[in-house]
Amino acid sequence: MASSEADSRLSRVVTPALEKIVKNASWRKHSKLATECKAVIERLSSPQKSPPPSSSADSEPDSGVPGPLNDGGSVEYSLADCEHIFSPLINACGTGLAKIVEPAIDCIQKLIAHGYIRGEADPAGGAESILLFKLIESVCKCHDLGDESIELPVIKTMLSAINSISLRIHGDCLLQIVRTCYDIYLGSKNVVNQTTAKASLIQILVIVFRRMEADSSTVPIQPIVVAELMQPIEKSDADGTMTQFVQGFISKVVQDIDGVLNPTLSGSGGQDTALGTTTVETTNPTDLLDSTDKDMLDAKYWEISMYKSALEGRKGELADVEAEKDDDLEVQIENKLRRDAFLVFRALCKLSMKTAPKESSTDPQSMRGKILALELLKILLENAGAVFRTSERFLGAIKQYLCLSLLKNSASTLMIIFQLSCSIFISLVARFRAGLKAEIGVFFPMIVLRVVENVAQPNFQQKMIVLRFLDKICLDSQILVDMFLNYDCDVNSANIFERVVNGLLKTAQGAPPGIATTLLPPQEASMKLEAMKCLVAILKSMGDWLNKQLRLPASNSLNKSEALEIDLGPGSPQLANGNADEAAEGSDTHSETSGGTSDALAIEQRRAYKLELQEGISLFNRKPTKGIEFLINAGKVGDSPEEIAAFLKDASGLNKTLIGDYLGEREELHLKVMHAYVDSFDFQDMEFDEAIRTFLEGFRLPGEAQKIDRIMEKFAERYCKCNSKVFTSADTAYVLAYSVIMLNTDAHNPMVKNKMSAEDFIRNNRGIDDGKDLPSDYMKSLYERITKKEIRMKEDELPLQQKQSANSNSMLGLDGILNIVIRKQWGDSYVETSDDLMKHMQEQFKEKARKSESTYYAATDVVILRFMIEACWAPMLAAFSVPLDQSDDLIVINLCLEGFHHAIHATSLMSMKTHRDAFVTSLAKFTSLHSPADIKQKNIEAIKVGLSTRLSL
Repeated sequence: MASSEADSRLSRVVTPALEKIVKNASWRKHSKLATECKAVIERLSSPQKSPPPSSSADSEPDSGVPGPLNDGGSVEYSLADCEHIFSPLINACGTGLAKIVEPAIDCIQKLIAHGYIRGEADPAGGAESILLFKLIESVCKCHDLGDESIELPVIKTMLSAINSISLRIHGDCLLQIVRTCYDIYLGSKNVVNQTTAKASLIQILVIVFRRMEADSSTVPIQPIVVAELMQPIEKSDADGTMTQFVQGFISKVVQDIDGVLNPTLSGSGGQDTALGTTTVETTNPTDLLDSTDKDMLDAKYWEISMYKSALEGRKGELADVEAEKDDDLEVQIENKLRRDAFLVFRALCKLSMKTAPKESSTDPQSMRGKILALELLKILLENAGAVFRTSERFLGAIKQYLCLSLLKNSASTLMIIFQLSCSIFISLVARFRAGLKAEIGVFFPMIVLRVVENVAQPNFQQKMIVLRFLDKICLDSQILVDMFLNYDCDVNSANIFERVVNGLLKTAQGAPPGIATTLLPPQEASMKLEAMKCLVAILKSMGDWLNKQLRLPASNSLNKSEALEIDLGPGSPQLANGNADEAAEGSDTHSETSGGTSDALAIEQRRAYKLELQEGISLFNRKPTKGIEFLINAGKVGDSPEEIAAFLKDASGLNKTLIGDYLGEREELHLKVMHAYVDSFDFQDMEFDEAIRTFLEGFRLPGEAQKIDRIMEKFAERYCKCNSKVFTSADTAYVLAYSVIMLNTDAHNPMVKNKMSAEDFIRNNRGIDDGKDLPSDYMKSLYERITKKEIRMKEDELPLQQKQSANSNSMLGLDGILNIVIRKQWGDSYVETSDDLMKHMQEQFKEKARKSESTYYAATDVVILRFMIEACWAPMLAAFSVPLDQSDDLIVINLCLEGFHHAIHATSLMSMKTHRDAFVTSLAKFTSLHSPADIKQKNIEAIKVGLSTRLSL
C-alpha cells in the first residue's frame, strides 16, 4: 500500500487534472468518467481507504503486484492502484472533447517527465506493459481530433515518453509515436504545430540512434538546434519568434527529463540500462570537439559525444535480462536499442516511397509526407555513427529499403525530391561507400552520370543540383581517389571518374554547334561556370590528397574566397573535411599499403587489364571478328567457343547489334560460338515466351534472314531439348518463335494501327505441330502474355550520348519490324520510374554483386594518382585552355588559371614530365610575353600564376 507522503506527491500532479476533467465533463454523457475521477481524487486524499475495483479491468489484479507507477522516489504503487489511477486518464483521452482531453494529456506528460511512470510499454508484454501501452496509445489517438490546441500537448507527451529513462518505449509503441508526430506534421493547419512536430521527430531520431550507437539508454541528450533545420518557407517569420518558440519547446522537454535523472533509478529492475552512482552532468557540445562548430547535429560531434556518453552511461549499467521474440515484426534483433533504430529507419524508408493515388498524383499532402521522410533520412545518414555505418544489419537495411527509395525518388520531376535524393546519395558515398560498393556503382551512373552527360537537352535545375553534388564530393579528397580505385580500376564497373570528367568537359564547352538546346543563355553560362568549378575542384582535391600522402603542406587555392561551401538542401549540416578515414572504415575495407611495391604493382596491373579489355571491346564494336581476335591474343578471352560465348553473354559495353551479327555468321568458329552461346541457357520449365525473352535480352537479332534462321533454329532445338514434352519437334518451336516475334512487333509498335487479335494469332499458327494445331488455351495464354509485356533487350550501361547514337542507328534489318530495341529510359519528361526499370535496376544490383570484386579499397598508394591524371589530363587541358583563350570574364579566367595551377602541381609531384609540360606550355602561351604590346589583364594574371606555381614547386 502506498504511503500518505507518496500519495501527497502524486496528488499534486494528478488531482488538479482530474478536478478539471470533472469540471469540464458533461454529467449525463460522461457520468461514469466523472465518477472514476472522483474516486481517484478521494483515494489520493484519503490513503487509509482501500482502492475500489478498477472499472476498466475485467477482474481485480493482485494488489501485491508492483505496478508501473511510483512517487518519484522509493515508494511503489501496486498494479491495482496504477490501473485505478490511469483509468480515468485513458478514458478522458477517448472522449473526443478538447476541454477534457487537454488536462488528461497534461497530467500524463507530467507523470512521465517527473519520472513517476516506469517500465516498458509493450502490447505483447505483461499486464504492466499492456497498461502503459494503452496509456501511450490513448494519447496518440488524441491527434485525430484535429484540434490545434491538443496537438502540442500530444507532441510534448510523445517526446517526453521517448526521452524518458524510467519509461521505456520500444518496438510497436515507438513506431506509433513516430507515426503520430508524422501525422500531426501532415494534418495540422497550424505552421507552428507543424514545425514543432517536425523538430520533435528529428529529436526522436537523435535519441533513438544515439542510444543505439552507445548501447545505452542513459546517454545525455542535447536539444537539437531548430534554426539549423528550418525550411526556407518556415523562416518567413522575420523576427524569429516561431523558431524561438519551437526551440524552447524542445529544450524544455529535454531539460525536464534531465532534471529527474538521479542515482535511485539504478535500483529499478527490468530497464535496458541503469544509471551508475553519479548523476549525468550537463555537457557543453563544444567541450567534445577541438573545432568551434556548435551545431548539435554536426556529424563529428554526434559521433564523438556518443562514445564519451557511452563510457559514462555504462558505469553500473544493468544487463537487459529480458529475452524478446519479434515474431510480429519479423525482425530478429536481440538488442532492443538496435532493433528500435532498425524499425524507425525502415519505417522512414517506406514512408519515403509512398505515392499518391493515381487519381490524385499531385496530392500536396502525399508529397509533403514523402519530403519529410526524405529529409529525416538525410539528417540521419549525414550524422550516422560507426555502428550504423558498419553493422551488417543496417547495411542490409540500406540495400533493401533505402536503395529502393532512391530508385523510386531519383526519377521524380519534383526538384525538391530529386535534391533530397542527391543529398542522401552524397551521404552514402561519403560515409557508407565501404559497405555499398555495388550499390554505389549502380546509382552513380543513374543519378549523376545520366545528368552530367546530357549536354543537348538538360534539365537546368536538375543538372545544377548534380554539379553542386560533385563540387561537394570534392571537399573530401579521399572520396575521388577511392572512387577511381574501386570503379575505374574494376573490370566489371563503369569508369565513373573518367566519365564524370568527360561529362563536365562537355558541359563546360556547351552544346555542340548545330544542336538546339532548351537552355536560356544565362542558364547555359551558369552551368558552364559550375562545371568549370567542378573540374578545378577535382584537380584541387587530387593535389590535396597527394600532399596528404606525401606529408606536404596543403596547396592553397589561388582565389581568396572559397567557393566550395555547398548545401544541397535546407538544414543540411556540412560534411566535415577529411572524414574519409572514418567514412571508409569497416570490416570489408582493405587499405593499400603506402609505399608497398606489390600494391602499386597490383593497381597498375588492374588498370592496365581494364584499359586493354576496353580497347578490345571498342574494337569489337567496330569490327567484331577482329575484336575477338585481339582479346584472345591479349589473353582476355579464351580461344574455345565456350569461353568466347561466355564473354559475349556476360561482358558489358558490347554492341548488342554486333553480337547478333557475330553469332549469325556461317564461318565454323562463329557457328560453334553461337551453338555454345545458345547451349549456355537453361530453358527447363520455362514458358515459351519467357524463354524467348531470356534469350533475346542479351543481343539484337541481325538483319539478314539467313543469320536469323541459324540463330532461331538453334534456339528451337535447345528449347525442345530442355522441354522435350512441350512440342512434337523443334520445327514447331522454330515456327512459333517467329510468330511470337511478329506478334510482339504488331502489339507494341505504335506504327501498326490494326492490331492482331487472338483469333488471328491462332489462325496464323494452325497445323504447325506436325500438321496438328497447338492447344487453343495454350495459344491464347501465350497471346495474352506477349500483348501485356513486350519482349525487349536488357538495358545496358552506356553513356547517354552512346545510347542516343545507338538508337539512331538501330533500325537495321528486322529491328525495324521486331521493335526489340532499347527504350530511352533517361528522358527528362517522365515522372515516375517504371516497374520494368526498377526490376532492371534490381537485377543490376545482383549482377554487380556477383561480378564485381566485393572488397572495397581505401587508396593510400600515390601511384593511383598517375592513372587518374592519365585519364583526365587531356579533358582538363581542353577545358581550361579554350575559355582562357576566348573569354575576358575575370571569374572564368581565374578559374582556368587555378586549374592550371593545380594540374601543374599534381603532375610535377608525380614526375609526369610530358603531362606537366603540356600544361606549362599552354599556360606560357597565355602570358603573351612574346608580344608585350598585346598583353591584357588576363595575360598578367597568367604570368602571376606561372610565377607562383614555379615558386611552390
